[in-house]
Amino acid sequence: MDNEKKLNILGLAIKLIIAIPSLIAVFFVMTSNVNGDSDKLVQQEYMNDFWFSSSINISFWAIGIATALILVFFIMLLISRPAQGIKSILGIVISAVLFYILYAIGTTDTLESLNVQGGVSATAGEINFTHAGIITTFILMGISTLLALFMGFFMKFFRN
Repeated sequence: MDNEKKLNILGLAIKLIIAIPSLIAVFFVMTSNVNGDSDKLVQQEYMNDFWFSSSINISFWAIGIATALILVFFIMLLISRPAQGIKSILGIVISAVLFYILYAIGTTDTLESLNVQGGVSATAGEINFTHAGIITTFILMGISTLLALFMGFFMKFFRN
């Protein structure tokens, strides 16, 4: 059996085992008419409901499995192609440095300037952490988009 058929079977298995049950459970959660404005007793009752528990558990399992697969594939990359593995590590380090620089700079936002309502509380450190994460994500997404759009130009430029 060639690799393409194996990947198709793996993709089908992931759809059947994780995606379809997850979508069904999330559909029932979203159509339940229970939300943040509902009575606290109704919210608490629904948190013990089968569909809500299923959607949470499937999500946790999917995140855990995805994390394990990422680590396995990363280790395989380090073994099979160490140069690309080191580039991946370098990308993670650069992202972490960018995040911590943005975190150290902080933000001038407060709960009042963000117009947070409903008894939500957050410390200045939590706001700075969230702000740094959002800005880091936007910067890295922008860089990725530019690289995707202009990869041909960059490849011609660096080859010559």
